[in-house]
Amino acid sequence: MKRRHLVLVLLAAAGLALYLWPALRAPVVTWTDSTADMNWARQGIGIFAPAPRSDHPAKPVYLLFLRGAMALAPAGEEARTIVIAQSLLLWASIGITALIFGRRRGAGAAIALYAVLILFLRLRDASSAVMSESLAAAVFLPLAAAILDPPERTRGFLLLGLATAALFWIRPNVGLAALALTGARLAFDRRGRPLLAFAGAFAAAALPFWLATRPGPGGDPLSGVSYPILEASADYYWRPSLEPWPSERSDREQTREELARTRANWKKTLSERGPDARRQIVWRALRGLFGVEFYDARWSPAYRGMTTLSRVLSPFLLAAALALLFVFPFRGKERGANLVGPLLTFLILGQDLLLGPNPRYVLPFLPAVFLLAMASLLALKEAPAPRRLAAAMLFAALIAFLAVERHVLDWQWGMIESAPLKIRQPIPRGALPEKAPATLHVRIAATLLPSNANLTISGPGSRLLYSSLNDLTRERAYVTVALPEWLLEENRRGAVELELSSEGGYGKYSFLLFPVIPPPWSKPARREGSRELSPATGVTSGALDWWAHPGPPD
Repeated sequence: MKRRHLVLVLLAAAGLALYLWPALRAPVVTWTDSTADMNWARQGIGIFAPAPRSDHPAKPVYLLFLRGAMALAPAGEEARTIVIAQSLLLWASIGITALIFGRRRGAGAAIALYAVLILFLRLRDASSAVMSESLAAAVFLPLAAAILDPPERTRGFLLLGLATAALFWIRPNVGLAALALTGARLAFDRRGRPLLAFAGAFAAAALPFWLATRPGPGGDPLSGVSYPILEASADYYWRPSLEPWPSERSDREQTREELARTRANWKKTLSERGPDARRQIVWRALRGLFGVEFYDARWSPAYRGMTTLSRVLSPFLLAAALALLFVFPFRGKERGANLVGPLLTFLILGQDLLLGPNPRYVLPFLPAVFLLAMASLLALKEAPAPRRLAAAMLFAALIAFLAVERHVLDWQWGMIESAPLKIRQPIPRGALPEKAPATLHVRIAATLLPSNANLTISGPGSRLLYSSLNDLTRERAYVTVALPEWLLEENRRGAVELELSSEGGYGKYSFLLFPVIPPPWSKPARREGSRELSPATGVTSGALDWWAHPGPPD
């Protein structure tokens, strides 16, 4: 027994060291949203009074957390102190949840869950940013454990309701998911009194913040949520394609106009047919779950290698987790747990479509997905052999699907930041259509328009295929190339190579961005004169997101 305790202590210490190392050494990531949150927290805006309308809704409990962390911080170290506090809370949440998980399932299960969550470094990397994802994950993870194994006493559901309300005001989308999952589990188990206690505690804790921060007459009834909803309706989530942005005289009118534009964009998207339209719908639904958010880890070569490996493995871990959740292994009194994982998955997919397929939005859910998958794996050991075979087959099917739809795996972002430079992308034999007319698309675009950051695409023999100087649709997230017969013929005989060349004026605000398909899902591109595909953003390797289809553009 003493040896087991020693192992647990050593694992806890190793996890703590792994979390504190970047918290103390890595650059703190602050975005415009981070600066707004810190300013609001200092002034009490969004906590005790309504926040002004912006593209970044206020989150009262997260702002309270920032206010407390900054009050304890040494002068000039407010952001660093927030990052350290987030890292400690997330590590503690993982450790406590693993111990709770191991009570019924044994020390081995606790250690396995702890190791998976600690080594899922995308989660740790979120702690380096002054944003609410890390704290939301830290609160949601033990709540997921309580949903998996509900309390026996009513007071446990009162605490669960209070914690869910706090989560709602840290990250509303995650809080609503916790509310839906708990309600569904209790309804399935027909536990009416606990459900009333949970809902009552949630309402009692959430209402004061709503009363304190609700907008006045003429204010925005959605508190800025219509902004990301409109953004999510853009082709490939590319905000420049929505310009000019609506600009109305009142917050309420602004919200109405943004929602009207959203409806029009979705109506147009759903009315389109063809391979380009189908591809984009798949991307919108799944990219938030399987894609990877950007994190620049060049501050440490050793850590960079670890977090890159974690990101490469991420789609495989998620596919395995989903395969376990959808074979419904729980039986008897635990049957209600079978609905939690699939329901959480569908909530994530719905969020992708409504709020945008941003992996950062999905990240707080992923520790709970792994928790539920680990419980399913343990339950599956006692399930009949056909059910275990079904899990293996489902995993293989998901991997095959991701290999075909590899665009949902993209990483953000690669950058072309100067001219002249060249990026070469191999195209495997037979990957292009056999006959003309045929169309090629490559996702690469300028963030600000008009732009002097220009681009050409050439085929073998430096024969020009595309020039941005002649492109009248540069607001799109991708470029379109009409493929000539000579290139299709060469591709029928063997692999070909596309050459992307930058030219024109590049600078601080003038550059091109492109998503990166990570290894091993596509033949990697290479950048001339550099060992890295995107030195400016720290993406070492990967492929461009390209696709081709017969016929003219959709």
